[in-house]
Amino acid sequence: MDIAKKVITRLPLEELWNEKGNLNAECVATGLNAADVTEMIKAGATFVVADVGLPPRWIDPANRFEFWKTEVKPRLAESDEPVFLKRFPGEYCYFASKWRLADKLSLIVLERHH
Repeated sequence: MDIAKKVITRLPLEELWNEKGNLNAECVATGLNAADVTEMIKAGATFVVADVGLPPRWIDPANRFEFWKTEVKPRLAESDEPVFLKRFPGEYCYFASKWRLADKLSLIVLERHH
């Protein structure tokens, strides 16, 4: 398969890739809350958005703070309670998980639900 045409077919995400190919990465924590995400951003982690039907969208690390404040924070679903999309701006939300690459770099994977 041409990696440029590979899209996410289901959530939760089971593997991670970029335009160069599959990555040696694993999910090490799910259900991150706002404090967890903030701590990871301050430590240098960046975001990857996982949306069914699309390839993973890698957020430029230079834009990670702005992306967090304007896009993710108001739409982060943190609870084990049922999620009602109407409660979120634009009627979509994100569930955050921590992934670790083979070189120990951490990523915040955002699964987009709409």
